[in-house]
Amino acid sequence: MGTLQPYELSNLSQEDCWLLFMQRAFGHQEEINLNLVAIGKEIVKKCGGVPLAAKTLGGILCFKREERQWEHVRDSEIWKLPQEESSILPALRLSYHHLPLDLRQCFAYCAVLPKDTEMEKENLISLWMAHGFLLSKGNLELEVVGNEVWNELYLRSFFQEIEVKSGKTYFKMHDLIHDLATSLFTASASSNNIREISVKGYPHMMSIGFTKVVSSYSRSHLQKFVSLRVLNLTYIGPKQLPSSIGDLVHLRYLNLSSNDRISSLPKQLCKLQNLQTLDLHDCWSLSCLPKEKSKLGSLRNLLLDSCYGLTCMPPRIGSLTCLKTLGCFAVGRKKSCQLGELRNLNLYGSIEITHLERVKNDMDAKEANLSAKENLHSLSMKWDDDERPHRYESEEVEVLEALKPHSNLTCLTISDFRGIRFPDWMNHSVLKKCCLYCNLPLQKTAHAYHPLESCLV
Repeated sequence: MGTLQPYELSNLSQEDCWLLFMQRAFGHQEEINLNLVAIGKEIVKKCGGVPLAAKTLGGILCFKREERQWEHVRDSEIWKLPQEESSILPALRLSYHHLPLDLRQCFAYCAVLPKDTEMEKENLISLWMAHGFLLSKGNLELEVVGNEVWNELYLRSFFQEIEVKSGKTYFKMHDLIHDLATSLFTASASSNNIREISVKGYPHMMSIGFTKVVSSYSRSHLQKFVSLRVLNLTYIGPKQLPSSIGDLVHLRYLNLSSNDRISSLPKQLCKLQNLQTLDLHDCWSLSCLPKEKSKLGSLRNLLLDSCYGLTCMPPRIGSLTCLKTLGCFAVGRKKSCQLGELRNLNLYGSIEITHLERVKNDMDAKEANLSAKENLHSLSMKWDDDERPHRYESEEVEVLEALKPHSNLTCLTISDFRGIRFPDWMNHSVLKKCCLYCNLPLQKTAHAYHPLESCLV
């Protein structure tokens, strides 16, 4: 089968380009300022029929309603810059220069993200937070502020192709938008595996990633970067993290995900009192966390998704009152590691609670206070047959009854529950907008789903 010659799409006609621009700039307004229409058509002429240019400028001007603001875009000197291949770069530069200041540095930072790949919104917000780009607004959590910034950039067409998977939002950047972000950065490489990147005008910002390093890195590697705020050690494959990690006292974001040989973490990790995000997802061999983890008072995100070997949580994790994301909670046998540790945590997103067979009674289950966690959208609850004690099936019903979630929940997963029936709250409106996934013994299936209006198996 032979290869086909590439088909080059032509630019939009002036009329189609205007329609795209107008859709973004005016939205669904009933009354449109005719003077803005006239200025807008002159701006569209400068876009050269390039859809991305019209779309992005329209998204920017959507937030501007004064004629002088539109005239400033139309008459900008940026249009006169040398154009190499198309008129799109001046248009995109204009869009960037008309961003609010707090959005500019957040957008420019996106240059560190891989080009032409899917990106996770929540992870990007954590990175913005680590570098101090997000400023608190009243009583709003920084995660909420970050979400607002992301939405603003999306509405201005800097982000595209949104997809929600497993409760997380993924998106892409157009190659030319990514090129714009990269042009706002200076980059220097000290080796093939380490890239140091700083935003122009922000010389103290630093991010370093060791990617797929075959040989072990020495302690001296980390000790050189005492001002480091972001460290990405994804896929590097060490069995142990060096104790010198505790010397990085300014570290706010540490990504150790997808290192399936790490079984434990050094206690020196708990010296990182500025750490906000610790990403351990897909560390399959990780069996325990440092006992003094309660010292990480700034920790907001503890990502433990797919840490299948985790047997219990460290003592007093409930004292981490800044914690917003906790991917997994493995119930322990000791009081300081049980469900009561969840009571005062204002958790967001999704959580998986494992080893529920260790919960002794409904009173202990109520301590989790799940019904008050209005920001949780996905909840998974699992029992382990290998550790299940000999007790009446009615007791498991009482435990699950006490684990009633908030009505904002949109996804509930229950695995290996062996109660004689589902709890009463499953017949209630608490699950009205919730999809339920169950992995139950076959003999339970016939009657378990009958009362549920929305159930996916």
